[in-house]
Amino acid sequence: MRIASRIAANVPAKEGQFAATDGQVVAHLQKFLTAKYAIDAAYRSFGDRVRGPWRDAIVDHWHKHAEEERSQAYDLAMKIMGLGADPAQTSIVVPACEPTLSAFCRTLMEMELKAIENGRRLMALSGSNTSMKVLGENLVLMDTQHLDDLRRSLPTEES
Repeated sequence: MRIASRIAANVPAKEGQFAATDGQVVAHLQKFLTAKYAIDAAYRSFGDRVRGPWRDAIVDHWHKHAEEERSQAYDLAMKIMGLGADPAQTSIVVPACEPTLSAFCRTLMEMELKAIENGRRLMALSGSNTSMKVLGENLVLMDTQHLDDLRRSLPTEES
């Protein structure tokens, strides 16, 4: 007991106080992590289903997006672990959609918009914890860039 209390006494305080309980922050991080894994899987799954003369270019571009989503998922998982929780994910769902570029882009856009909202919520929960707030800002920035790319890729008419 004395050893445990000495260790606990030597653990530094957090960098800043959250605007919610640690449990609420971890729960939101877990939700966000699930969404990130789903977006990563959707880019890969939809890329496998794309048809058309521009297929290879789209698949290459979406593969880069998937890698960025995976990197962000890793950052979220490390933050969850840093807060003493387990980032285990047991159910990752890729939404069903028609096998057209337009449907893929629209579905991915909806997923990116939800990720942006998750990032905004993370920033709100961050309180005075600057590193958590910056993590949220960086996630929102990347998701916004992905959203812009998808908007530019969205066909005006199906070919």
